[in-house]
Amino acid sequence: MIKAENLAFRYDSYGERENDRVLKNINLTVNKGEKVLILGEPESGKTTLSLILSSLIPEFVEGRMEGKVYPECDMKDRMDEYSLVPQNAGEFILGETVEDEVAFPLESLGIEREEMVKRVDEALSFWGLDKLREASTTELSGGEKRRLMLAASLITKPDYVIYDESFDDLDRDWRKTLRDHIKESGEASIVMASRFISFFNDLFHRIYILEDGVLKEWNGELSAIGKPNIVAKGKNNRLQCRDISFIHPRRSSFSSPFILSVDDFSINSGEIVALMGPNGSGKSTFSRILCGLDTPSKGKIFIDDEECHKELLERSVGYMFQNPDYQIFLPTVKDELAYSMSFLKINEKEKEKRLEETAALFSLSLSDTASIMSYGERKRLQSAIYYSLDRPFYILDELDSALSYKESISILEKLSQKGAGILLITHDDDFAQAVAKRGYRAKEGRIYEE
Repeated sequence: MIKAENLAFRYDSYGERENDRVLKNINLTVNKGEKVLILGEPESGKTTLSLILSSLIPEFVEGRMEGKVYPECDMKDRMDEYSLVPQNAGEFILGETVEDEVAFPLESLGIEREEMVKRVDEALSFWGLDKLREASTTELSGGEKRRLMLAASLITKPDYVIYDESFDDLDRDWRKTLRDHIKESGEASIVMASRFISFFNDLFHRIYILEDGVLKEWNGELSAIGKPNIVAKGKNNRLQCRDISFIHPRRSSFSSPFILSVDDFSINSGEIVALMGPNGSGKSTFSRILCGLDTPSKGKIFIDDEECHKELLERSVGYMFQNPDYQIFLPTVKDELAYSMSFLKINEKEKEKRLEETAALFSLSLSDTASIMSYGERKRLQSAIYYSLDRPFYILDELDSALSYKESISILEKLSQKGAGILLITHDDDFAQAVAKRGYRAKEGRIYEE
């Protein structure tokens, strides 16, 4: 059993003002075999609750906890009974290779080598990582890292598992695999999510909303995703690719390179275009070409019928990475936004004005320390940085990961309000259909319009 009684938590403050309590009065009991979903907006406290129930708070995080959590033991020493699949895989991966990472929990438990080899082989095969066995964990895509965390967290066959936004970054087939595992396994599952997706239908015994620091029973109502309100600004830019080919040398465990092929692609000012496809099908590789990070071996890219060179693409196409931590590296929100505005030809007075306006628009505090903000806040900061750069085109890689539909649409509206064209990479069919004007599909290295 996992149980929380009158649980409250407040993070320690590094400033003069004391932080508000993230969790106020949590009461929750999950018995063996039960499946429970906890829905909540970003910054509602889902990850905090996950870490507390996994005994990682308060040991590794400074804060004040009230109430009781059962069992009163260190769950990290009982990985065969309790496990956490964390939201941000990059903060938890320890192994140099995929195989090392999956084997680590079994090594910690002192499992016999023969049994360890058997379980590692089974886990790598089940989560589609067998060909990546020797790959460096730093080379993995977002979806591959998510599957790696699932493999490593579930390899001990725990009785209780906490899944923090674990359906995000997975394509449709892997979401189904995860759903089937939760449904068919005997484990007790606690799933944290920012939004209700179709894979949650008929999966859970109970569903809660985490709101204002308190768990409330969900009434079963679903709000429509809605459509972003895009206001035309008179821009008439067009980004187009023709006959693109790119050869990417794959990891040493592969026998052949990855080849990307794009016959024709285009996006215009003021439109949102979706790009969907399985993990590893070429979406991020194509994005790197569009923004000038990689150069195609064949083909041409045009903006307004003018052939583009690398520098023009870098100035014209903003690429918002799937993981915000790859693009946030300065101490405070103000530092990050000020650095992005340093590329604009504006005076200091205008810069200060824009800093305050941009922070307010994205619900950010200029004095906040970027590295300790929540995952959702870091994604808002990432969006604010690109908003301040005012690019004519944006690529948003998994924007909706760990965000609610409402917040994702709000970001789309802000980035679009100056007339930009947006390429939205997502695994959520419902979201893509609701917000995108057109769609492209990536499959085995080929990208084509649907």
